[in-house]
Amino acid sequence: QRKSLEPGLFDDSDSLSSPTRLSLSLSDGSEDQLDRLQQVELARTTPMSQWRAGTVQAWLEVVMAMPMYIRSCSENVKSGKVLLGLTDEDLELGLGVGSSMHRRKLRLAIEDYRDAESGRGLSRAAELDHHWVAKAWLSDVGLPQYSQAFQGHLVDGRVLNSLTRRDLERYLGVSKKFHQASLLLGIELLQALGFDKESLQARRLQCEHQSADPLVWTSHRIMRWIREIDLKEFADNLQNAGVHGAVLVLDPTFNTDAMATALGIHTSKHMIRRHLVEEMQGLVGPISYGSLPRDACDKTPPGSEGSPIRGYTTIEVTNV
Repeated sequence: QRKSLEPGLFDDSDSLSSPTRLSLSLSDGSEDQLDRLQQVELARTTPMSQWRAGTVQAWLEVVMAMPMYIRSCSENVKSGKVLLGLTDEDLELGLGVGSSMHRRKLRLAIEDYRDAESGRGLSRAAELDHHWVAKAWLSDVGLPQYSQAFQGHLVDGRVLNSLTRRDLERYLGVSKKFHQASLLLGIELLQALGFDKESLQARRLQCEHQSADPLVWTSHRIMRWIREIDLKEFADNLQNAGVHGAVLVLDPTFNTDAMATALGIHTSKHMIRRHLVEEMQGLVGPISYGSLPRDACDKTPPGSEGSPIRGYTTIEVTNV
């Protein structure tokens, strides 16, 4: 799902962050700072094919968070047209981008801007920067321990949309199979909502104080629910475990036994486990699980816009 091109996307006349307004927000009065912000604004409001060298460099440094490649960029990329024509090999040899994940980030961004010029608009995933992914999103899915790896590889929304199980293990150090599945299901939820984080947040707010719409629950919301059903002594065992709403609803293998194990409820505690079964059935019982052939994700090419987890058809994911 892509953000449509409004008349003002490449026109800064109505921009809330126009160069004039940006200058008012500068505290140090630095001309270099002002120029850089103006160039960033140009990158936001004009097609990539019209960018000059300064805009390309400002985009690379500020928008893409890749200042380490500025020098090579200034020497080799003199315009947006050149940027649009770069191959993966050009990125590695011409810009010195040795990291394959960094190259993927640049390639996916360039492809997105190319699509925007043809009238499709930038993807919603473009609005999710690597700080949001590494801090907010990983915390929501209950796997903040991978934040440093995601941060180091500058994983933004576009890169997140392209990740496969193999990528998670090879580049991001996610070796546990359940953690891989948890992350891919989190991505699946974002895809189902068109990477619209405002819509996701709105749905989460609606069920903040009621046990409804568990599909969008964060790991923190599930831990609170565990406390609400009088199992508070087990709730903290879900910290850094990767148990979030999409796992609860979409993963057919994550049943009440799996939840009990994640909570650390011993198999001998029959009454407690029975209580958990009843509560989970009350929460997700009406929802029928779909088929999630996660192995298919390994066949997805790195730049594919396809879903890393395909095939579920019985879950209806409604937008707000």
